[in-house]
Amino acid sequence: MANHKKIIDKIYKCLRLSESGNPNEAALALRQAASLMKKHGISDAQVMAAEVAESVTQAGERYNPPFWALALANLVAEAFQCRNLISRQYGKRPEFRFIGIGYKAEVATYSYIVLHRYLSRAIDDFEFSVQDSSAEDDSEKQRRLEVFAQAWLFRVGRTVSEFVGDDGDKKIIDDYIQEKYGDTPELTGEATDTKNADYDDILSGMRAANEVELYRSVGQFAEPQLLQHKHAS
Repeated sequence: MANHKKIIDKIYKCLRLSESGNPNEAALALRQAASLMKKHGISDAQVMAAEVAESVTQAGERYNPPFWALALANLVAEAFQCRNLISRQYGKRPEFRFIGIGYKAEVATYSYIVLHRYLSRAIDDFEFSVQDSSAEDDSEKQRRLEVFAQAWLFRVGRTVSEFVGDDGDKKIIDDYIQEKYGDTPELTGEATDTKNADYDDILSGMRAANEVELYRSVGQFAEPQLLQHKHAS
């Protein structure tokens, strides 16, 4: 298996050399790549998968993460042109697995961790503010927390959408996932229905989200690199 990976890496390097401005060098590299692929029975999809990386983070304590955690992971994956899978094994904490081209999976994981921390803190603060509400049972308070979280996600999602690039990497990532994991059903959960009486809770969620922002790097690729809390110390 390790030898197989070395061959694929060598083919991938040859294909990159085939983009050289030197016609002779480019032609030689392309012929070498084609020869290696034919000799070892390696497909285009397997070669392109050499670009793909994975990065993993915990998805929380619960076997079935709450809707807001799933939605947040999907938002981040979209922002960095990644796919997000959830890995669940009995007796272990679930994990989110971000899969993307090059460094994007790692940055997506970092961004998810930071945003999850901010949202969890915002939910805790909101829960404290409504804990003395009268005539509400636990299920109604939980519903209000979910409405708040959804409003927070909606506001952050508007910011994230400004960073979404083209989906040129999608087929490469999908082929990689199909090759490694097979069919992977999407896990999205169900949003909580809102009521007219939820107006203040929705506003609270959106206001809390205003404290978080993505910003672009000033580097060559101008990708969203980090997240920042406006009032972070």
